[in-house]
Amino acid sequence: MFKPIQFDSGKLLSCPVGSTQTIAKGDALIWSSGLLVVATNTSLDIFAIAMQDSASQASGTLILVLPVAGVRFEADTDDVVSTVDRGCYADLATLATVNPDATTYKVFLIDEIVGTVEVTKIVRGTFCRLKAAT
Repeated sequence: MFKPIQFDSGKLLSCPVGSTQTIAKGDALIWSSGLLVVATNTSLDIFAIAMQDSASQASGTLILVLPVAGVRFEADTDDVVSTVDRGCYADLATLATVNPDATTYKVFLIDEIVGTVEVTKIVRGTFCRLKAAT
């Protein structure tokens, strides 16, 4: 789950979702054909984080979302975090977690490790919108 921790005040929007999407609060979302859908581990441009659950809605149903631009998040990771992960651009592991060891799509900048290195699975950082894979 991506949890906003800084700079999120006054940024919530109602946006339309794609049909048959199962979305949980805290999931990463991307645009697809003008509608929001859940992100995958290969998504390049995370637009928003869901701020409410939505399951199997009709196409175009509005849900509350938080655009990621300029917001700092606390995020779960799929594995323990190492010192070298701080300052790295990481990929998503799932629609709700970061993979600190994958750096192909580079959508999340890890700037802080929460807890003990090599034990914790929690990081803080920001999404990097429109950052092309290199």
